[in-house]
Amino acid sequence: MQSALDDLEKAIHLEPLLANAHWHRHLIFIYQNKILPALEDLNFVIKYNISYTDAYLSRAQIYRKQGKNHLAMINYTLALRYRPTDPEIYYKRGEVHEEEGELILAMEDYSKCLYYDPQSIDACMKHGIYYFNKSNWTIAMNDFTTVIKKDPKHAEARTYRARIYIKQEQYKNAAEDLSAAIHLNPRNWIAFYYRGCILRKIDPKQSLQDLSVSVLLNHRYDNIGAYLHRGILYAELKQWPLAICDFENAIALDRSLTTPYINIGLIIMLHSDQYFDAILRFTEAIRVDPLDVRPYLCRAQAYQKVHDLKNSVKDINRAIHLHPNLPHLFLTRGQYLLQMKHFQLASFCIHQVAEMDKGSLGCSLVQEALVQSFCQNYNKAIECAIAATRNQPEPALYNLLGKIQMKAKKFKDALSSLNEALMLLAGTDKCLPNTFEAAELYFLMGQCYMEQVFLLEACDAFTSAVRLYPRYADAFYQRGLCRMQLQQAKCILDFNKTLAIVPRHFQAYISRAAYYGSKGRYSKAIMNCTEALKIEPCSVRGYLYRGVLKFYNRTYKHAVEDLTKAIKLDKVCTLAYYNRAIAFQQLKDYKHSLIDYETVLRLETNKDIVLKVLKNRALVYIEMKRYDYALKDFAEVAMIEQKNTEILNAIGLCYHRLQKYEEAVESFSKVLKLNPFVLDAYIGRGNAYLEYGHSKGTRQALKDFLTAVHINPVCIKARLCLGYSLQALGKFQKAWTQFSAAIHCDPSCHIAYDGRAIVCLQMGDIFAAFQDTNAALKIITNAELLTNRGVINQFMGYLNCAMRDYQQAITIDPNYALAYFNAANVYFLNKQFSQANDYYDKAIELDPQNESAFLNRAITNTLLKKFEEAKTDFEKAISLSPLSAAIYFNKANLYSMLQQYEQAEEDISKALSIQPYDALMYKLRADIRGKMGLIQEAIADYKKAISIQELINSN
Repeated sequence: MQSALDDLEKAIHLEPLLANAHWHRHLIFIYQNKILPALEDLNFVIKYNISYTDAYLSRAQIYRKQGKNHLAMINYTLALRYRPTDPEIYYKRGEVHEEEGELILAMEDYSKCLYYDPQSIDACMKHGIYYFNKSNWTIAMNDFTTVIKKDPKHAEARTYRARIYIKQEQYKNAAEDLSAAIHLNPRNWIAFYYRGCILRKIDPKQSLQDLSVSVLLNHRYDNIGAYLHRGILYAELKQWPLAICDFENAIALDRSLTTPYINIGLIIMLHSDQYFDAILRFTEAIRVDPLDVRPYLCRAQAYQKVHDLKNSVKDINRAIHLHPNLPHLFLTRGQYLLQMKHFQLASFCIHQVAEMDKGSLGCSLVQEALVQSFCQNYNKAIECAIAATRNQPEPALYNLLGKIQMKAKKFKDALSSLNEALMLLAGTDKCLPNTFEAAELYFLMGQCYMEQVFLLEACDAFTSAVRLYPRYADAFYQRGLCRMQLQQAKCILDFNKTLAIVPRHFQAYISRAAYYGSKGRYSKAIMNCTEALKIEPCSVRGYLYRGVLKFYNRTYKHAVEDLTKAIKLDKVCTLAYYNRAIAFQQLKDYKHSLIDYETVLRLETNKDIVLKVLKNRALVYIEMKRYDYALKDFAEVAMIEQKNTEILNAIGLCYHRLQKYEEAVESFSKVLKLNPFVLDAYIGRGNAYLEYGHSKGTRQALKDFLTAVHINPVCIKARLCLGYSLQALGKFQKAWTQFSAAIHCDPSCHIAYDGRAIVCLQMGDIFAAFQDTNAALKIITNAELLTNRGVINQFMGYLNCAMRDYQQAITIDPNYALAYFNAANVYFLNKQFSQANDYYDKAIELDPQNESAFLNRAITNTLLKKFEEAKTDFEKAISLSPLSAAIYFNKANLYSMLQQYEQAEEDISKALSIQPYDALMYKLRADIRGKMGLIQEAIADYKKAISIQELINSN
């Protein structure tokens, strides 16, 4: 080289403008890596020979090696000016454009190269790779095919063409090209990688071998996909440790990938149950890429596995925030909220899915049908289900369609769909398999028949279901319900079979309790409710049923306990409040009964139940003697049930108790206008007429009682009222006849015996009265009858027997005031004034409106010389009965004893103004006036007293 350089130096020295010498010298300088001298020689050559193309090319090559692509590009362009058809120059300039990222210009140069040299394989490859990267498969495919035709052994072209075949899903052609590429170049790791991917499903063993060879040939970053795919393949082959190892290798090559973290997390979560380690892996994936939705979904599932549903929902919410248009995310969130028992929020999630995209959910027809069905958009759900059956006519889809139609209450359509499912399931052999799927179809058909009240058909359908699947507990249960409605005793056998299959079947126990309750076997029904409550201790219905059954069993306190538990579980359960109110009513705990009735009225909107509550509450008010409130409730009921004679009759009774007799008569008259054969209305109106207190009213009362007797001669109540009316009129014999007729109609009517005893007493037949009272006491022993017999004994002079009766009456009913009063009178007659005073106190305590008790106690206090107490009692008696002459007479006697003659004279004068023809009163006033010194007035009173007494004696 040095000798050549020396010769060239001499030549240039001899001929400085010799271009060839400069050209050859620059080649030596390039060889010696003397770039600047070489460039000087090239510049000299170009200066004196501007069309020297090779000089441009050499200078471009030098600039390209120096990284001065811009200058290289200029020189290639200058070279093309003088050699415009040279394909190599176009190719080299295309490479420079490609290095600079000017791919469009590069492709133009490669195209020119191919234009001038169609056999240029390198240009064709460059052109094909460009369009391959641009996903323009047609052009790229043509280019690579052209290369392969020119050079069948070109492994790279076959590899690229195989990748295009993969994109076009022509896997067979791809596999052929990859196999050829591997044959041509056994070290082609890319070909091994792609062939392993293709064969992963159809030949896992060969796929595993190809991916392993690919990793063996290239275990660097650019072949990370081989590790990932081999890890997935190991996972599919359930070789979990090897799969984890490959994913760990992928992480070692690139820690910014989320997929290996996610896959490792899924393996240890699903197959090793290491949920907390899985959560850590998913958390790492989120740290690597917080915008990847997959790790959020996987971590949510892991949190669900450890029952941390709150964090599950949080992760799903983050996923939804990243992808708010994915329906399955909302469905998953709804599932987690459902498990948390947040039913409203879960329902809201389903509704959100239904509203997404206004109908197009981006999911399958079946999923859309289920979502629309949940949202009660049944018509749309049915459309989706029908479309699904058209695309894929399978029994399961017709089953789904039938269920949706059942929800939409289209039971006939549902039966058609279920029959279609049965036909498909039976197939050409028309023989149904003994599977749960076939039994379920009959079960659903049975439910459709039950909704249409075709109970026999429903029973047959449930029988077919249990014949195909003998352990179908719900089918036995539904058949039991069917048979119970058909009043077939066999229903209990079905409930027993249900419990034999599913011992904790809550509904079966409840239904069995209902059956036993309907048969009056309350104890057994209560036992079944207790078993049901062991299964569901917080069941409102269980406590409600058991409470009602205990009510029917007459254990009212225990019924109240169960109904109270039901109310604690559901504070708006109107049935529990209503039944507890009735139980309190039976226990005579009217205060709490009224509170419960009031609660029901506030909660309940059903008119029928409201009317029942008003009626029952009115009855409670009647028991409490609060007739005004009862009247209001009955009046409210009457506004709705205007032709209800029982309510109008009850209103009349309330008016009677409130002493509004005219309104009572009007109410009873309304009843008789609606139905002239209502005996209670005649009796009620007659009693109201009696209260008028004049003869006209009494005559009207007698008419009503006689009408009632005429309508029903054996009506005991009518005859009793007629008897008492005749007694009040002094027609004792006629009254006796009515009471006797009542006894003849009903020998066990103690009221009739009592009434006849009083009439006999009034007629002076004391022994007959005694006999009738004894007959009444044989029927029933109560304080009133004993007191009446005591009065008769007293009349007969048997004070000891009378006192014995009064004491027995007090023992039976310690709150019966009349017994105390009569016993006090006996003590008074026996001059046992202290004991009499004590009994008068008790009588007044129990009946503060008894003026006779106040009067007698006043007389007793006078005899006991308790004058102040006597004065107080007289004043109280006067306030209760201001027109009683006896009170004023005895009060005047008291003041006379106290020598307060003026006050005594005033009181006796008041007594005489009330009862002017009483000789004894005139005598007392004469005595008082004589002591006052009013001699003339006293003499006049004595004369008046004598004349009255003589008149009485003469009569």
